[in-house]
Amino acid sequence: MVFRNMRGHAQDVGDTIIEFNRAMSALCRGEKEQALDALKRSFLAEKAADYREQAMSEELSRGDLEEKNREDLMHLARRMDYAADWCKEAGMNLQLVLEIGIPVPPAIWSKFCQMSRELERMAKALKVCVDNLGVNNDLVLRARKEIEDSEHVMDDMYFAMKKEFFLSDLDARALYLMRDMLHGVENSADNFKDSADIIHILIVAQRDRPR
Repeated sequence: MVFRNMRGHAQDVGDTIIEFNRAMSALCRGEKEQALDALKRSFLAEKAADYREQAMSEELSRGDLEEKNREDLMHLARRMDYAADWCKEAGMNLQLVLEIGIPVPPAIWSKFCQMSRELERMAKALKVCVDNLGVNNDLVLRARKEIEDSEHVMDDMYFAMKKEFFLSDLDARALYLMRDMLHGVENSADNFKDSADIIHILIVAQRDRPR
């Protein structure tokens, strides 16, 4: 029951990120309405992830798992949910930018598109981790390495984007919203990395358990 919910939760979290990336991609093509539609789908997926995380926490609290495993799984569910939460935060700031009609240079949208694509890679790799945990741990560890690599790429993009902000002629409103959007994307990536680390802990604990 717990792992079925965990897989469903990973799917909902992934859908949150995928739709956010679709919104960014549409925006880079100049398709504002399509971007707003994708954001609505992203918000719905994040809400589904919240419900799933609550159901999973309740199931874990009354289950018969060992205390350490139960705690690790609850931390994993929470970190995965944080990844979706922060993506929603970025999406809400993007929605504000679009609805208010604040002008943003194409170069900045292009860099955000690169970040959202990398974030989607992290979400898909985490789904591989969750789906294969305890089934194919070698595949899990390879996917975890992909998440770590992507997190380093995201760090570089984050600082490049901050530099782009200060080199551009963004007005104060745009700078405020875009900064918050950038932090949302970065924090989402950090929580994917944290989730992958917890999965590694689960694998090590399983491997080292006395037989």
